[in-house]
Amino acid sequence: MSAQLSQHVTTRLLIAEKSENAAFELDSALRDAGIATKLTISDDLAHIGQLLAADELDVVLLTDKLDGLDQVLPRYREHAPHTPIILLTSAEEPAWSVADALALGATDLVPAAQTTQLSLVVKRELHHVCQRDDFTRVRRALKEAELRCQLLLQGSRAAIAYVHEGMHIHANEGYLDLFGYADVDDLCAVSLIDILRKDSADELKAQLKALRNGTEEVVFRFIGEGQNGDVIEGSMTLTNSQYEGEDCLQVTVRTADEEPPAAPEPAATEPHVESSAENGNTLELAGFVKAADALIQGDSGEAYMLVGGLDGYADLQAAYGLVGSETICRRVWQAINELMPDFPTTRIGTHQFAVAIHADNRDQACHIAERIRAGIDELMFEVHDKTVRPTISLSGVFVEPEEGLGASKSLDAAHTGFIQLTNQGKSNEVHIPSFAEESEGCSSDDARVVLRHINDAIDKKSFVLLFQPIISLRGDSDEHYEVFLRMKDHNDELIQPARFLQTAIDNNVAGKIDRWVILQAIKMLSVHRAKGHTTRLTINLTSNSVMDPEFLQWLGVAIKAARLPSDAVIFQITEKDATTYLRQTGEFVDGLRNMHCRASLSRFGLIEEPFETLKHLPVDMVKLDGANLDEIEEDNAKSNALIETIKKLQAAGKLTVVPMVENANVLSTLWQAGANYIQGHYLQEPSTEMDYDFSTEE
Repeated sequence: MSAQLSQHVTTRLLIAEKSENAAFELDSALRDAGIATKLTISDDLAHIGQLLAADELDVVLLTDKLDGLDQVLPRYREHAPHTPIILLTSAEEPAWSVADALALGATDLVPAAQTTQLSLVVKRELHHVCQRDDFTRVRRALKEAELRCQLLLQGSRAAIAYVHEGMHIHANEGYLDLFGYADVDDLCAVSLIDILRKDSADELKAQLKALRNGTEEVVFRFIGEGQNGDVIEGSMTLTNSQYEGEDCLQVTVRTADEEPPAAPEPAATEPHVESSAENGNTLELAGFVKAADALIQGDSGEAYMLVGGLDGYADLQAAYGLVGSETICRRVWQAINELMPDFPTTRIGTHQFAVAIHADNRDQACHIAERIRAGIDELMFEVHDKTVRPTISLSGVFVEPEEGLGASKSLDAAHTGFIQLTNQGKSNEVHIPSFAEESEGCSSDDARVVLRHINDAIDKKSFVLLFQPIISLRGDSDEHYEVFLRMKDHNDELIQPARFLQTAIDNNVAGKIDRWVILQAIKMLSVHRAKGHTTRLTINLTSNSVMDPEFLQWLGVAIKAARLPSDAVIFQITEKDATTYLRQTGEFVDGLRNMHCRASLSRFGLIEEPFETLKHLPVDMVKLDGANLDEIEEDNAKSNALIETIKKLQAAGKLTVVPMVENANVLSTLWQAGANYIQGHYLQEPSTEMDYDFSTEE
């Protein structure tokens, strides 16, 4: 428990008292002082010693009436050096002095009758315990951080050394190899100036003076000489640092071959992804995803994403420590890259990795994954003089380019499979499920299965459009429908968009669905208007289309090809999407207005300040969220809030649509509020035909 939480965390309190009533009185006094306790009462000194040795107590109160305290107190302190043991005295003239109690190992001596003093002493000691625990955690974290820094230093491709008062005190392997030293102990007898030519030594002195004058970092060109006489040229960077508590200089050396070419304009350069290892196929995560996407879109066979990891990593850490387990991971990682020289690879965690491969079929992909597993299974090396025989497990997924999953989503899916494999307790295994296994083992909303259904629906035209009438409350006799989308499953049952649309949006294929809906809807509208109807449609769009820079141009061509007036179609965007992509939605609505198309904002009123969003979007219509109609007949407050919202929209010049009208009782309220349009099952459920008789509406 932290020092700040000590009064709110239960304190495991033991009171060694022969009288239970006296013990309960002490416990009650501590509780009244704000110290939450879990009380144990015992006068068995041997049992108390066992509890202290097992670290099951936070505070111990001992009365001086117990026999043999002078014998057991030193043993208590030996078994639990940091647990507060407070001695209570009940006599007016105690046999023990404070000095005697402290000498025997007690934390303090307090009169039992002075409960206020006792509570203050207990709080003080709990505070000390919390501070010690915090200090222990910080010291442990510092030690782990130092170990990680040491690992990074040793694994760095740059040559790095630390210099104190001109002498080397430490260097990584890159530095030792560069200057030809076999061991860091040999280098520690050499000064930094000794490895430089005279001109460079003079430059070093000048740069050291600059550091002493407050410069944070200096970089200069140097010419040095290795122990074997080789000439070394490059740049040397000096920064003030610390090593094992000593103030020193960090020296970073880059030879001419390692120095990157100068960029002409840093502001105009593209971000560069560097390799994390010497193997050309090993990439940082962003570079790996890019390379994997290129492989997935290629023409060479099928694409698979593999994710694997070292088996029993926690046990390896316990057996070999942080440094040893990292050494094992690096050896395994090196072997994986040697086994897979032709495919992009990356480390996605301390002991996990990913490989993107192509294969003729699933069997060949399994064979490739098995080759990786078997190659690691054959490894045998020593760490800390112990023989290590590591094993790995791999999980894979098949990636279809046309699915739209891409490398990033495939990586997530493969990683999920690997975690499931690990949770099942399996090790040294390969698992790449077939499509039948995927479909059987996945829920209906699994991304990969849903995306297959979506692509099949587009290819097989198994999407269905439904039309629900939007009725005017203000005497407008024009026909108006909102278009809804459904998808047929393999049993020809209709699936609601809630089960598939978000997955399509997340995987950037919803724009493809939007275009299909628009083409089919305006085609049906053209046929319907050719029969003499003046029908308008409201078509819902996803954020994928709003974010697509080519969508508006495509839309203009589609409407012209259908020979429809621009105001015959209203395009509707949800409030959530508009708020999330406010700038892009504003530009999108402006683009619609330039095409003389109208825009609508749906599900209005879900966010905390909906009218703030509306200020930035010049939409023509606003469709309220259906939740606004819940209980408005019984709840006057909700009814008044709905009326106020509609009036504010009217004042802003927006036409309002109220959905989910399920009975006639709310119509008078909506009419008095000034709503322009209504829709709902009371009027007509969504239908596959535009067949509502608008002439019956007044």
